Amino acid sequence: MLKRHHHIKPAQFIYPEESLISGSTTLFNALLIKCLEKKVMAVCRYISRRNTPPRFIALVPQEEVLDEQNVQVAPPGFHLISLPYADDKRNIDFTEKVPANEEQVDKMKEIVQKLRFKYRSESFENPVLQQHYMNLEALALDLMEPEKAEDLTVPKTEAIDCRIDHLVEEFKQLVYPPGYDPEGKATKRKQGGSSEQVEKKAKIEISEEELKNHVRKGTLGKLTVPLLKDVCRSYRLKGGGKKQELLDVITEYFSSH
Repeated sequence: MLKRHHHIKPAQFIYPEESLISGSTTLFNALLIKCLEKKVMAVCRYISRRNTPPRFIALVPQEEVLDEQNVQVAPPGFHLISLPYADDKRNIDFTEKVPANEEQVDKMKEIVQKLRFKYRSESFENPVLQQHYMNLEALALDLMEPEKAEDLTVPKTEAIDCRIDHLVEEFKQLVYPPGYDPEGKATKRKQGGSSEQVEKKAKIEISEEELKNHVRKGTLGKLTVPLLKDVCRSYRLKGGGKKQELLDVITEYFSSH
């Protein structure tokens, strides 16, 4: 009755409870029998609890199923399925998948075969629990610091690389196009040429007149180092990392300008 895209969340199964609502069993059975006879479902407005917005749901009937020994296999009742709103549905553009050829599949089978090993649960200890035991041991023996537990669950990358190093390179040549580097990082291209590119002037929180007044009064040292660095960047002055070096460069510049 429902289409696959109508199922947006797990369904619930409902049945009557006579102890809570008297007469619910009779009404429930009548609705269930009629829906099964007509092969239809009921669309209802559903409020799961107080202070929650209502939803449209579908009540899909289910007939009781008994086995050969007359034991119930599936109970009678309704599957409560939340119906989607228009906003819940969207069209997704699926990209065309390129299937792998036989040569690529065979090469990957070789890689998987090289990485196979016999798993035994007793070969891998819980690293968190082992570290806890070592912490307790260090505390009991009054040690300066506990030993670090070896994590046996971490893959041994060096051994793996030695096993499949040449196979991985062969697989890359089969899968990737010529000249493609899967581990390469894309570099951002700068806009414009180096000669035409105009450097942006750094914004500073102090005006040029205020800087000149500080130089004349000898109070330039009251400014912070980050502000002094911003001044040097703004006026393209080559100052060091120390505050005194920044002060000397700025003072020399404004004394001559």
